[in-house]
Amino acid sequence: MSSTVEIHPHREGNRGRRFSDGEISRHQLDALLGKDGAFSRERRAALQAKPGFAAAVRTTAMGLAQHHRGNRLLNAIISDRGRFLAALFVLDLHFRREDDGVGLTPGRLKELCVAQNVCSATRAGALLTLMKLGGFVEAAPRGRDGRLRELVPTQKLIAQQCARWRCYLLGAAALLPNAARAQAMLDDPDFVSGAVRLMSAHFRAGFRFVDFAPNLRLFCDRNGGLFVLFSLLAVDGTGRDEPIEISVSELARSISTSRAHVVKMLKDAEAEGLLQRVSNGGIRILPPLERDVGEFFALGYLWVMYMAEVMLDHRAPGLSSTAHRDGASDSRTPGAAPRS
Repeated sequence: MSSTVEIHPHREGNRGRRFSDGEISRHQLDALLGKDGAFSRERRAALQAKPGFAAAVRTTAMGLAQHHRGNRLLNAIISDRGRFLAALFVLDLHFRREDDGVGLTPGRLKELCVAQNVCSATRAGALLTLMKLGGFVEAAPRGRDGRLRELVPTQKLIAQQCARWRCYLLGAAALLPNAARAQAMLDDPDFVSGAVRLMSAHFRAGFRFVDFAPNLRLFCDRNGGLFVLFSLLAVDGTGRDEPIEISVSELARSISTSRAHVVKMLKDAEAEGLLQRVSNGGIRILPPLERDVGEFFALGYLWVMYMAEVMLDHRAPGLSSTAHRDGASDSRTPGAAPRS
């Protein structure tokens, strides 16, 4: 099976190199998660064992929470796992246009979201409507086939994706030596388009973060749930025993939702043994959730570094296209561990 990162030059007017539109196989995905893979259990454990890991989680969580605080429209567009993936697919369909001959259309997004069990076609269409209202997508330039109702993401949506990656890289800076270099790559449009396509290809193959942190499902699948958790972690980090002192009303305002919604979420998390609400109004993160928070962030840090490493390898001067068969991988293929 050919690698999904065979290299083709950009067309005239573009710079550097980019990824092809091949698919990621289940075998390649398993290689990433296997013993020598970029996301292996051993690598995740080693990262979590580093002295600065708790501080890194707090830095990332604080950045993500601040990014969404009080932004009603952004919170409506990217407020749960389904909408996060749908927003990523919006960018992915656009960046695949050169290969597919058509980019982002309502029909293509609906079809992809339903096929990936991300959300219903109706919800995908509603998301696009919100994005248009908020200036995150717009009609394609004149000259394209108007019958396709093609849309293009604006720089505003691309910037939102980069901002989230930057939060992870800021946290990872003290843990992974190439994190600062990867941060600089976020200013390169070629990196952003390649990274979106690479990440999306793995999601299309079935990769899901919550498979490795199942206790986060309650938060991932609730409106604004992850940002409630990030707000708690921004105060607490990980590995602390004392309760977190935080206002439920402030949590609700920060994600543009009702206090009742947040209270219900916290009660449900308590019922599942993930949180404990103490008598003075504080909240304590319990070991099952703390363990999966560590997995979630360790995997997130390895993910952004993996994307940066693959992009760096494949844009090296003089690099030639190489096909790897039967899942074989080296430092330049999906499944190989980053060198950081």
